[in-house]
Amino acid sequence: MSSTKFYTRGSRIGRRDFLKLMGAGAASLGIAGIAGCAPKPAPTPTPAGPLHLDFTVWSYSIETILDNIKKFQEAYNNAFEVSLTDIAWGEYHSTMVARFMAKTPTDVCYNGGDWLPEFAKAGWVVPLEDHFPQALDYKPDIVGYALSDVTYKGKLYGLPYYSDITSFQYNKKLLEESGVKGPAETWEELTDQLKFLKGKGFEPPMVLEIAAELPTTFDNFTAMAYGRGGDWLDENFDPLFEDPTGPMGQQLKWMVDNYKAGLVAYLPHETDVQKQLNTGKTIYTVLWNYNMAALNSKDISPLAGQFQIALMPGATHETQGMAKMYNMTQMAVDRGQDVIDACWKFIEYFAGKHEGEYKVAERWAVEKGLGFGIKSLFDDPDVQKAFASFIDPVVLKEQEAKARARRHPEWEAVFNEFARPQIVSAATGEITVEEAIKSMAEKAKELKKQYA
Repeated sequence: MSSTKFYTRGSRIGRRDFLKLMGAGAASLGIAGIAGCAPKPAPTPTPAGPLHLDFTVWSYSIETILDNIKKFQEAYNNAFEVSLTDIAWGEYHSTMVARFMAKTPTDVCYNGGDWLPEFAKAGWVVPLEDHFPQALDYKPDIVGYALSDVTYKGKLYGLPYYSDITSFQYNKKLLEESGVKGPAETWEELTDQLKFLKGKGFEPPMVLEIAAELPTTFDNFTAMAYGRGGDWLDENFDPLFEDPTGPMGQQLKWMVDNYKAGLVAYLPHETDVQKQLNTGKTIYTVLWNYNMAALNSKDISPLAGQFQIALMPGATHETQGMAKMYNMTQMAVDRGQDVIDACWKFIEYFAGKHEGEYKVAERWAVEKGLGFGIKSLFDDPDVQKAFASFIDPVVLKEQEAKARARRHPEWEAVFNEFARPQIVSAATGEITVEEAIKSMAEKAKELKKQYA
């Protein structure tokens, strides 16, 4: 079964309107009365119809996206017709590469900071600021790690759709009832807590979303290693993790040791992690922060209200921050100025302000608990109320201040796909930490040389 789906949400000329137009055209071609020789009236121009845009996303809350498209079209009096294509998250990168190479019509698309350099260098997406200088007005209102992800070679390529941090999450109620004073502040302290909790009957006391085919595996590992002060690459995209006793190697060793001891279990998807946490048999996890909205939702979580976040364990308590964005494609530019202008209206409606408000970004935050890359939304009363219902805003603010984006080379997607199986193999003990670190470092050097 195909994982790519197509939708059309637009205004087409209806049959009745079509017949009216045909009637008007026939009348304009009629001959004047026999007795007169009046000149023929000028033909009535045929309306061009709505301008069509193709929008491509990964599969998340499609009903919300379709409704936002409907509202966008209504806001512009149905001058635009937008077709939506959604692709399974795990297949998004490879499918988009194939679409761009085949020139499958795509005007606006979701993208991430990890893929932006690749897509930009290939000429598939274009800088917004080159076509819309007014896009730069949004830069002061974008948080640092999000701005980093939507920028390539100093140019603003997109505006954030969703921006988030990876957080250290736990069941506060069960932890306190077990006699543990508070969440661990270091990974070593966490190991001691997990041993204690296992003795109390928690099985397993911690779960992680780890799967070789899942892009989030790379994100989760990165965030945990950031807590130790680690990083993948320097400013020149040379590896910083070659020493297996460094922060990245330390975190891999922590994972394999705790996995072998039965203190940590690996599950293939965030929804599986949520289900396990809701059994009441597991205390800790590391996930993208938006999962907190689901964990503390009374509609779907039997243990709603019990979950909280703490600072990422480690010496620095840093974590990873990122942004997903709306990009305009070169294909849209090639279609002409009318399409370019329509793309800006679409992107600004979805990511920027419409009628003075960040309407769509606020909707995602309030209804879905999605993070956002816009500073001023932190002061929005509706957003504050929604987020306070599932997360401690004080801890969230403290952790976000310690979040940083990865450095994204143009070969990151290839490296990511190579690194994930290495991380999983090491974390499960199939290969040694030294072997995983060595192979990933060699791959990074090889790719840098190849792409240079």
